[in-house]
Amino acid sequence: MTHNLSSYALPLAIVSTALIVGAFEPAFLTLESAISVVHRMAIIGIMAIGMTFVIMTAGIDLSVGPTLALSGLVSFFSLQVVGIPLPFAILAGLLSGAFVGAVNGFVVAVFQLPAIIVTLGMLSIVRGSALILGGPALHQISNMPAYSFIGTGSVLGVPLSVWLFAAVAGVAIWVQRYTAYGVRVSSLGDNPTAAHLSGFRTRLLTFSTYVICGTCAALAGIIESTQVYTASANFGEFGTELDAISAVILGGASLFGGKAFVYKTVLGVLFLGIINSGLNILNVPIAAQLIVKGAIIVAALALASWRKV
Repeated sequence: MTHNLSSYALPLAIVSTALIVGAFEPAFLTLESAISVVHRMAIIGIMAIGMTFVIMTAGIDLSVGPTLALSGLVSFFSLQVVGIPLPFAILAGLLSGAFVGAVNGFVVAVFQLPAIIVTLGMLSIVRGSALILGGPALHQISNMPAYSFIGTGSVLGVPLSVWLFAAVAGVAIWVQRYTAYGVRVSSLGDNPTAAHLSGFRTRLLTFSTYVICGTCAALAGIIESTQVYTASANFGEFGTELDAISAVILGGASLFGGKAFVYKTVLGVLFLGIINSGLNILNVPIAAQLIVKGAIIVAALALASWRKV
């Protein structure tokens, strides 16, 4: 009974919070407002989906913020300086994120080092690499309408970023629920020893989750740079990765691995989006917003621990 009630905790929190905010600002309860919330959270949402697979293995990736910045720069320079076609420029950006994830995954999987230490070091390495590539300057994206459409365009009246978030979420949910890979990653987080004895290639599975996470961060970086018509090494500042991790935790994921679900991460992203929008509508100071968000994360962790008792 307790488990059944806790399963509905996040959806109920989303609905009740939206109704509370709507009481102060009725326009918040419109379809346009809902799309706007998802649009603002699409970047964090895509990163959080990638992070879900890493956390399923009891890992973590703190380097997604700088990876976001690097991928935007790589795609920008591929188009602006090298002059390669748009699809290949986007691919270059995605591959840069995949490469960062591959390095993280290789070190964590092969050398069995703590993921938090490896990715914290990679955070500095990637940020430095982005600064070497782009410097501290802002690089304006101009006269590239097809590229800018990624972040600013709409399809059927819905921003393309929302469609991309939905597509990534849909594919990830399908992979997790209906493929052997999803089952094996979950099993690896639940019991690494049992997974190894079952014949799973545990190191390759661990490696692959970091590649997925890095690729998702790269896609988020391309979307962000095209939304603001700017590529910068300073994007993905400290706190971006914490928002992504927070969404996964709010979705009920266990930091000890195994228990994490993409669809619940999506709900966690929506809840964070409603909280952010609500606090802005109520003109809550930034310092107070950080305190509220931190308290929510702690409460989510406490709830997760309570469910395990």
